Amino acid sequence: MRTYSNATQDDPLTHVGDEWFHITLYQLSQKPASEIPEYERQALVTSLTEQMKAIAPFTIMVGSPLPYASGLIFDLGPDEPLNELRAAATRAFEIVRGPGATTYDTGVLHLTESYATAKVTLDHFHQIHRRVRRVRPSHAPLRVDSIALVDVVANDTEKTIMWDTLATVPLLGDYGAAA
Repeated sequence: MRTYSNATQDDPLTHVGDEWFHITLYQLSQKPASEIPEYERQALVTSLTEQMKAIAPFTIMVGSPLPYASGLIFDLGPDEPLNELRAAATRAFEIVRGPGATTYDTGVLHLTESYATAKVTLDHFHQIHRRVRRVRPSHAPLRVDSIALVDVVANDTEKTIMWDTLATVPLLGDYGAAA
């Protein structure tokens, strides 16, 4: 997927490093993660582990690239396994933190390739769209066999997102369970 950064190298975009590619399933909005006590973090890990036991690993397709005013994202499909995964993650958080734990709407799930660092004109936007549309292959399979509970650090000035991984939770409760 790094070929997209070549197609947009002169555009006002900060590319997400390979290690920071992610699909946001759930995002707390009640208070900063740093204020969540350790016992509650462990309860979240336990709840996520329990919820993920019912979700089988799956493969989705990543692509086509979609330029937005906020950056460049990849569409994901099919929606069904992703929505099932998001629903399980949401249940886990609501069990621990209650139904009002987030006001953040993840919308249609996607994978972010880059974040915009400046506004672009409509003409420039169309140029970006034409260039990324030419990158081939435009789609790639992605195996989803675990989720991560992370503490996100966003740098609004540099338009970067990084995190500390608090726990990695396998789907079906263990990696060997899926065939």
